[in-house]
Amino acid sequence: MDERAIVYRDWILNQSVISCSITQNEKGDLDISSNEAKGYINFYEINDFLIVEMRLERLEDGEPAFFLHFELEDLDRAKELFFEMAQTIEGLQKRENVHVLLCCSCGITTTFFSNKLNECAQAQGLNYDFCAKPLVDAQREGSSYAAVLLAPQVGHQRKQVADLMPGTPVLELPARIFGAYDAPAALALVREVLEGAREAAASDLRMAREYDNTKRILAVSFIWREDEPTLSYSVFDHGKKVDGGMAVYRHFDVQDLIDLAPMLRVKGWDIESFDAVGVALPVRIDGSKAIYWIKGERMELDVSAMLQKRWNVPVYVDNISTAAAAGCYVSQDKWDYVGIHAQMVGIADCNEGFVQNGLPMYGYRGFMGNLGYLAKSFPLSMDLAEAAWRYDGIRELVAYYIAVASCTIAPEVMYVWCDLIPDMDELREEILKLIPEEGIPELVAIANFDDYIIPGEIALCLQRLAQKG
Repeated sequence: MDERAIVYRDWILNQSVISCSITQNEKGDLDISSNEAKGYINFYEINDFLIVEMRLERLEDGEPAFFLHFELEDLDRAKELFFEMAQTIEGLQKRENVHVLLCCSCGITTTFFSNKLNECAQAQGLNYDFCAKPLVDAQREGSSYAAVLLAPQVGHQRKQVADLMPGTPVLELPARIFGAYDAPAALALVREVLEGAREAAASDLRMAREYDNTKRILAVSFIWREDEPTLSYSVFDHGKKVDGGMAVYRHFDVQDLIDLAPMLRVKGWDIESFDAVGVALPVRIDGSKAIYWIKGERMELDVSAMLQKRWNVPVYVDNISTAAAAGCYVSQDKWDYVGIHAQMVGIADCNEGFVQNGLPMYGYRGFMGNLGYLAKSFPLSMDLAEAAWRYDGIRELVAYYIAVASCTIAPEVMYVWCDLIPDMDELREEILKLIPEEGIPELVAIANFDDYIIPGEIALCLQRLAQKG
């Protein structure tokens, strides 16, 4: 067998695909087996070309689920194609029927239509299961369906049905679709409604609590601890933290993130095995670019592109404040518009991040929360540099920061991290000197800013994966 094929085959054998067995057969090719599918990866040499053929078949119906053949030239690209096949395998494992109910007055006219809809869904490869029942039975059962379709003759009861089935989309089939038994049109309507509901659910960061716990996520933060730049990472697998570590650097440079892959490899983690990597940095983030300064020189680096090229996995980049705000948001259900203010002792600049209704706020060119530019304009009672070190000075400084955020972004709650401000009532009294009581958000002191960054970055990764579909 060609040396390139051996390298690629051995690399595949070292990969882990959930609930799937990949073994080498006597010919040197690979056999694939899971509870939902079977397949193979074969290698052929044709006219001096090395060809790889990948195939999966669903066990339930013998239909192909994945088929691809390509010339093995670029190993990195070949690895990407294997990951796509692996995602198909894992997707088949998670594939559960989506139950949709059709209702009319007695269930007779909808039974025929439901059969047509099931045939249409099967032909399109959709895992939808339609059943028909009289409306009175559906109302008695409550909601165990992804959606409910009402025949035109009972459409006037739509509101009543929706009240009995909160959270379940209830829609009336147009007479032109129902009367013609137009299954493709009805199916398109159902898909639009269900996909819209999925996208709406994926837009809220709190979905990370339940979403797809089969995902393996690597979350990374680069922050200062005791004036030393520190890289911390956590590995989350099946919704649980299974590993973590840190490294301390003498100087901060975003490109040091490249060191993470060999660090993980020593502990047995292949970075290419992750579904996504989330990186939280203490710099301004414009899209996927990090903007920062080293020895007075402005640096601009597309961190996502740099790391994705090396690691072959999706890489998402955020400011540490955005990640921490996401962590605060998912940690509770009381507030939907959340902010966080982080103030290090001895530094007049601050970090602020915000989440509104499940969506992180970034602002134009990543300027959201960069209030440090305003600090020199604050009419403090002492010098700015002095205020950053003093109990009374830093309280006054933070009060100005939060007053500005309250009058512009206006969150419901502001989580506050500052070692010299443990008492939120005293901080509120200071803010009251600047704005009225009704404009001040709830103030919640937190002991450790770091505790919210990694959970928030995990949630941001899962949110993006869910939105990506």
